[in-house]
Formats: sequence, C-alpha cells, structure tokens
Amino acid sequence: MAFSTAGRRLRTVACPHADARLLLGVVLVVVALVGGLSLWSQMRVTSPVLVAARAIPSGHVIAADDIALAEARLEGPLAGLAIGESGRAAIIGQTTVAPIPAGAMIVRPAVGTGPIVAADEVAITVPVEANAVFPGLRRGDHVGVFATSEQGRPQSLTTPLLDRATVYDVALEASRVSLGGSDANATGRITNVTLIIPRDQAERVTHALVNGRLTLVLVAREPQQ
Repeated sequence: MAFSTAGRRLRTVACPHADARLLLGVVLVVVALVGGLSLWSQMRVTSPVLVAARAIPSGHVIAADDIALAEARLEGPLAGLAIGESGRAAIIGQTTVAPIPAGAMIVRPAVGTGPIVAADEVAITVPVEANAVFPGLRRGDHVGVFATSEQGRPQSLTTPLLDRATVYDVALEASRVSLGGSDANATGRITNVTLIIPRDQAERVTHALVNGRLTLVLVAREPQQ
C-alpha cells in the first residue's frame, strides 16, 4: 500500500511540469506562425515602377506615352536601378542607351541625356583591346581615333584617323551588364565602343577597322559656346 501511495504522489507532482512544457510548446508554435506570416507579408510588398509601354529602340527620345506603371518586388541592387513613379517626369526627353522590350522595367542606366545620331552622321562600333582604350570611358566622351596597319612588322605605321569622335555607347565584357557607359559605377573590361562619326568618314574608318587596329585616345570636350 505504501508503494502505491508513493506512485500516486509522484504522478501528482509530475503533472504541473507536463502542463508547463505543453504551454511552452504552444507559445513557440504561435511565435513561429506569427514570424512566418510576417515574413510572407514582407515578401509580398511591391512598389510602383516605370516600365516600357511598347518596345523602345536604342537612341529613342522617351515620350510620355512610352511609359507605363507596374508593380514589382525590388530586391538588392535592382532596387537602386529601378525608377519609381516620382521619376516619370525626369526621364521624359531622355535618350535610351539600349533597346528596352515592351513591358520591361526601365532602369536608370538604360536612359541618359547623351548624344543622338544626326542625319549627316553614322554610328560605328569599334572592338577594342584592354590597352587600346581608356577604361573609364563613358557615353558622351570625345576621343581621337588612330589607325595602325601592319602590326608587329617593320613597316607598321600609325596615323591619325579622326581628330574627334563622340562616344555613343560603351559595352562591357559579357560577364558584366552592358550599361551603355551611362553608369559611373559600372565596372568591367570594355570590349567595344560605338562612335558617332561624320557620314562621309564612314568608308575610311571601316577600311581602317577591317585592315588594322584602331586606338581611341580621350580628348578634351569642346568648350561651350
């Protein structure tokens, strides 16, 4: 009988501890559930951003009807590149550096106030080597163009091709994003540069490009009149 009474006492004492553990378990489940709902809610937060209402070609001057508004969830670097609703007025009148597909988000490096190809000009793309171009070259800069023929041979000759050409676009290596040179924070080796040149010089520049090597030399901007 004494053994039976002791067993009953032990069971009676153990019950409060079991209730406490059960209560703690319920609290932890509730906390986890609330945290999960909060995280899910944060992941669903979106912001209004500007997108292309239609396909926009490179070199296009953006008009009001080129722009539409859409909701997007922005994370990481994308948040700094996106243009919100408040930036609509600022990009109207700017020029696209690269084509923007219909419905695609308009990012800051894709637009700028850079040069436009005039009727008597053409844009020609020049592949460049790492040691043949200023690594900080940007859209709107001016360069002198030199042509070298017969590279590595005694008869090799370098001659000035153009005193001044305007940089229309700068493309970076494939492992990087091409920002058209409009983003001062863009990094990566330049692979080609698109220049705006007079139309009557196009044949001469193309011939030199095909038969030799072109070197681009950064020159000062023309003084404002």
